[in-house]
Amino acid sequence: MSEATVRAAALEGWENFVTATPPEPHAPAASSRPCERTPGAISLAEFVRFSESVVDRTRDVAIPWLVGVHYDLGSLGVVGDAINAAGKVGTALRRLVDYFSLLQDCTDIRLDREEDMASVSYRILDPEIWPRHHDAMFSLGIVGQIIRRGTRGAWDKVEFSFEAEQYEMRGDIGKVVCAPCSFGADSNQIRFPAAMLDLALPENALGTVDVRQIGRTIVEQRRRTPLVERLAQVVYRDLNSHGIEQERIAREIGMSSRTMRRKLAEEGSSFQQVLDECRMRQALFEFRTRPDLSIAQIALRLGYAEHSNFTRAFHRWTGTSPHAWRASLARTAH
Repeated sequence: MSEATVRAAALEGWENFVTATPPEPHAPAASSRPCERTPGAISLAEFVRFSESVVDRTRDVAIPWLVGVHYDLGSLGVVGDAINAAGKVGTALRRLVDYFSLLQDCTDIRLDREEDMASVSYRILDPEIWPRHHDAMFSLGIVGQIIRRGTRGAWDKVEFSFEAEQYEMRGDIGKVVCAPCSFGADSNQIRFPAAMLDLALPENALGTVDVRQIGRTIVEQRRRTPLVERLAQVVYRDLNSHGIEQERIAREIGMSSRTMRRKLAEEGSSFQQVLDECRMRQALFEFRTRPDLSIAQIALRLGYAEHSNFTRAFHRWTGTSPHAWRASLARTAH
C-alpha cells in the first residue's frame, strides 16, 4: 500500500504555540516539521510523529487541542471554504466528514446522531501509525472549534473518549478540553447534545460554495486509488464492528463482487489476501496497544468466530504463536 498523506496545511498554527514554549536543552528545534512528499502533502505518519514530539518536548499536553481550536479553516482550500460557508453547525460538521478524504488518507471519520446526542468520531486506520494520541487532540480540536462557533463558546454536556489510555496522554486531558473524558476506546470521539447541530453559525462573506464540484473531485480521487487500498481501508474500518462480507463491501465500493474479484486479480491480489494482510497488521496492533485483552478477545475483534482459527492464521503469518509473540513483546517492554 502507498504511504498515507495529509495536507501540508495541517502544520498551520503549530509554530505559534510551539515557539511560545522555550525548548529544553538538547531538544529538537521547534521548527522541525515533516517534509512535503508531494506538492501540498506530507506523510501522515510523519505528521503524527511531529504532533507527538511537540508534546514530548514541551511537556504541554494542551498544544494540539489549542492548535485545532484556533486553526484557520480557510487554509484547507475548498474544503475549508465549504465548512466556513455552512449556515449551521450540523452542515459544517457534515461537510468536514464528507470531504475529509481530500485532506487526509486512511482515516475513518463519522458524524452520528442517536436520540438526543450527536458525535463525531475520528480514527486513523493504518495500524502501524502509533502512538497517535495528540493527532486525535488536534483533529477533535477542529471539531470543537466548529461546535463552539455555533454555541458562541458554550460547552455544556460535552464528552470525549480517546483510543489512548489516560497515562499515555501525558497530562490531565479533562482540564484541557473542559469536559469529562474516557480512555481506551475504539475511536476518538466528541459527543454533544444533538440540538447543537441546528445552531446557526456566524455569517461568512464567502457566500455559496460549489459542493457538487467537491463531490466530483472526491469521485475522481477514488477512481485513481488502487482497489487494493480502497478495500483495505474498508476492512480496517469494519474489523471489530461489522462482519467482513465480500458482497456488502463490493456494493459499498460501487461494484459487484465478481467485478471486484476481477479488478483485484488485475492488481495481483485477491479479497482473501487483502483480508489476511489487514488482519495480520491489525493483530500486531492489538497486541501492542491492548495487553489486557485475551487471545480469544483479540481473535473476536479480528472477525474470527474461533480463536483456534486465529492462532493457526497467526502462526502462518509470523511463524510463531500469539502467546509467544505477546510474551516477546512483554520482555521487550521490560
